[in-house]
Amino acid sequence: MSGYSDPFEYLKGLTFILEPQLRIIKSRGGADDDIFQVPLHWHEDHDEIITVLEGKLKVTLGGETKVYTPESGEAFVPRGVPHALESFKGVPCVVTERTNPSEFDTKELFFRNMLSIPGGLSSGGLLSVMQVFYHGDGYPVFPVHVAWLEKAFVKILGGYVAPLLGHRLKYKSLTEARA
Repeated sequence: MSGYSDPFEYLKGLTFILEPQLRIIKSRGGADDDIFQVPLHWHEDHDEIITVLEGKLKVTLGGETKVYTPESGEAFVPRGVPHALESFKGVPCVVTERTNPSEFDTKELFFRNMLSIPGGLSSGGLLSVMQVFYHGDGYPVFPVHVAWLEKAFVKILGGYVAPLLGHRLKYKSLTEARA
């Protein structure tokens, strides 16, 4: 898996490259490496286009799960549709993610803030994650998907409670994040 820009390691064996309008995720696929896993969520203001360049990726879209490979073509994720992503243990994988509209640069800022949560997502705490979701057009999916309730959850916790308790985003703008 060479030929890509300098990545930064997020979890063991999992690296990210954040470029304008494109995110590249590389999973080394070693026996002890972490996998790339994005829980079920949805977006209100943008679609996502997922492309597997190497390996394979499990994509859940709505209620259907499909395994994508380089031969599968793009996985188009329409705004408003719950989706999840997961690489396979022991299988190297390179995936790109871009948005429609393509100038939706909030996505890069979302990733930079999410990946900067101290200790990572698993130890970052609900309020920090919801604050990033609030500023980045992301909504978790509850066991019974009710969009207005999920939006209210993110707005209350991420928009009001988190700042009230002193939580702050690391990056407020892309200019600041890329400096």
